[in-house]
Formats: sequence, C-alpha cells, structure tokens
Amino acid sequence: MRVPVALHPLLHAFAQVFLQRHAGCGALIMLALAVADPALLAGSLFAVVMAHSGAIWLGYSADDREDGLYGYNAVLLGALLVHLFGLSTVSLAMIATASLASCPLQAWLLGRLRQHGGLPGFTLPFVLIGFVTLLAATPAPVPATTDLPPDTSALLGAWLLGVAQVIFVDDRLAAASLVLAVAVANWRDALWLLAGSALGMVVGGWIGAAWSDGQAGFNPALAALALAQWRDGWSLPVLGMLAAIALWLALHSLGLPTLTLPFLLATWLGLLIRLPHRSHNR
Repeated sequence: MRVPVALHPLLHAFAQVFLQRHAGCGALIMLALAVADPALLAGSLFAVVMAHSGAIWLGYSADDREDGLYGYNAVLLGALLVHLFGLSTVSLAMIATASLASCPLQAWLLGRLRQHGGLPGFTLPFVLIGFVTLLAATPAPVPATTDLPPDTSALLGAWLLGVAQVIFVDDRLAAASLVLAVAVANWRDALWLLAGSALGMVVGGWIGAAWSDGQAGFNPALAALALAQWRDGWSLPVLGMLAAIALWLALHSLGLPTLTLPFLLATWLGLLIRLPHRSHNR
C-alpha cells in the first residue's frame, strides 16, 4: 500500500530518530509510542506538526522537510517534555516553542554540513533545547528505578529498553516494536542498535551502574548505528559504543543529565578520526 505523499514528512520524522528514511519504520515507531504511552505519541505528533509548519513558513527546503529532517528533533523534544511534565496546555505550549526553535538551528547545521563539510548535527538541536528546558523548569520527580535480579527476563527487557529509551519508552512490547521498525528499514542497523544496547547494559552492570531500565544502552546503541552507516566494518561502531559509554558514565557520575549528548560526542569523535568514505546529508 502506497503511503500518501502528505504523510511522508510525518512518518519520515519519526523514522529519522533512528537515522532511517522509511515510512513503514516511522509508522511502527508511532505504534510503539501508542502502545507505551498515548500521551507520548500525542506530544511527539504535535511537535512534528509545529516543526514542519515552521519549516514551511521559514521557506526551508521541501526535500528536507519531506525527508523528516526538520521533524526528528521535534519528535524527541515532544517526547521529552511529555515525559517530564505530562500532557497539558502548558506542556503543549513548551513543545510548540521548542519545536519551532529547533528549525533555524537545524537549517544552520544542514547548511554547514553541505556547504562547508562540517559534522552532521544529528540530535544537537534536541540536546541544546532539552538542556535549556531542564535548566529553566523543574519537572515532576521521577521515581527511582530498582534493578531486577539478572535473570533471563530482566536481561532481555533491559536489552530492548536500551533501544526504547531513545524516545523515553519503558515498555518491553513497545521496545520490541521499535527494534522491528528499524529492522523493516534496515536489518543491519537493527543489529547495531541491539549490539550497542547490549554493550551498554553489560558495562553498566559490571561497574555497578543502573542497567535494567535501559539508560546505559541507548547512547551506545545510537552511536553504533550512526557510525555503521558512515563506514563499513566493525571497528568504528565499536569505538563509538565505547566512547558513548565512557561519556555517559562521566556525565552520570557528575549527576548531570545526558539526553543524547554521549551519542553525539562519541559519533563526532568517530567521524573526526575516520578515513573519508561517503557523505550523508544529515
């Protein structure tokens, strides 16, 4: 079944959270959010609509809008703000402001990448705006998680949640849907996501950090995915995973929020030391 063209920006925005351009992937990610928490889906949808409208109003590239490049940071911002503050009039206003603010920053990053050969921006707009939000507002307290005994069920759950925590999902069924979503677009990318999550979980457990909620896994999962797309082979993605874990541990030990900053810094490090291979537009 052919997806209506009007839905491409929406579906691609959700898919681009996991560095994909695939409508089916985006639809399955939306399904995962609906399964985990319909409020997360509502906030993310509203964020994409606001960002897409802002990109149109500002006259940004129609191809970039269709590819979801002005929407994926908004997806993350919408999910973050609903995760922190719930779904309300106030949080929707915050989502609208954050999503619109991400557009000019993303446009600058895309221009710098294409015209001057800069590093891809990836989730930099989300990280910067997310940090400002966390500093400016006091979210509702989040209950502390208690690690489960390391049996097979707990390990499998933590492994999947290492992928799902990218979009603040803590439901195992929804997490499995996210892995399936990426596999539909590219099964190798799904394997790299799972590899990064597994390594983060193992290292987190080994040093005594929390591991069962997936927080240790999502940054190395994203770093492995991004670097595997930029260069064939296993050495660069593994380096990215290890760097992302080290950065996450450093920020975590200081009591600082991480969001996707460890992924971002680890991926930039990997791209700076890689040999030229192929160029991407993100």
